[in-house]
Formats: sequence, C-alpha cells, structure tokens
Amino acid sequence: MLNLNETKFRVNSFVFYPGYGVCIVESVSVQKIGSAELSFYNIRVLENSAKIMVPVKNATEVGLRLLIKENEIQKVFDVLEEKCIKSPFARKESWNKRFNGYNLKLCSACLFEVAEVLRDLYILKLEKELSFAEKKMFEKAKHLIIKEISTVMNRPETFVEEKIKSIFIQKSEQPSNQMH
Repeated sequence: MLNLNETKFRVNSFVFYPGYGVCIVESVSVQKIGSAELSFYNIRVLENSAKIMVPVKNATEVGLRLLIKENEIQKVFDVLEEKCIKSPFARKESWNKRFNGYNLKLCSACLFEVAEVLRDLYILKLEKELSFAEKKMFEKAKHLIIKEISTVMNRPETFVEEKIKSIFIQKSEQPSNQMH
C-alpha cells in the first residue's frame, strides 16, 4: 500500500527533471514489477506534455527536485552576470570536450550549473562562432532557465527572456579583456 506521506513531491506540484525541465506531478502510483510493488511519480513535462514515470525511491538519484525558490532567482541572474568563464574546459579545450563538460551541467539538477553553461556559451559566442551543437546547447540552457524562473515567478516567459537579454547586452558592452 502506498503511503503518500513518504513521498517527497505532492500531486500538482511543479518539479524540475534534468534534461526535460519543468514538469508537474500528476499522480503517484504503485506498479507491480515482478514480485515487487514499486511507487512511481507520474509526471508530465510542461513543454511537450510527455509523460514520465519516475520511481519514488530513485527520484533524488535522477535529479528530480522542486523548483527553485523565488528568493534564489537573483542568484541565477548573478551567475549570468559573472564576467569570466570559470570552467577550465571553456576556452582551452576542443569543442567536443567543452560539449561534454557543458552537457554534464545541462543534465544536472542544479539550475545554477545550467546558468553557467548559458553564461559561458554566451561569452564564447562573443569571441567566435559556436558550433551547431553548442548553439543547440545554448538554446536549451536558455529555455530551461526561462521556463523554470517564469513558472516560479508566475510571469510570462517573455518577461524572463527580456531580463536575460538585458544581462547579455550589458555583458557584450563590457571590454573583452575583463574576461579571464
């Protein structure tokens, strides 16, 4: 028998699922698999309505988490405003090593790491043309951030996108020698 008090996420709560973004917990169910009964979060991805079943006992391991709190939003913007690329692979490595490093961050449960990817790729974009894969990664990072923040703030995605654009406009107006 499923004890809903043992579940971390409530039905109708918004969650972040790495690689997919903002989802909503539609239900918690029990499925019999072999001789065992397992509890699952039945979540729906807001972006495309895809349905995913996440085992309750593995939710933390796969990175399922509640959305950031409203008081953490400024920290995301602070990461975007930082002037230098902190990741050692950002400039010195080949694009495929950068891609792998950024991909790990994009698939993490940490929105601040996603913000680092967006910031680093934006700074790199000021210096040289991004590869096709990096451009896709840039767009994915931007989308994940916009969707989560707009959901938390209950504001249109365009509001958050404009805020991010204004950060990047300020950043592109700064002398490039400030980037270490």
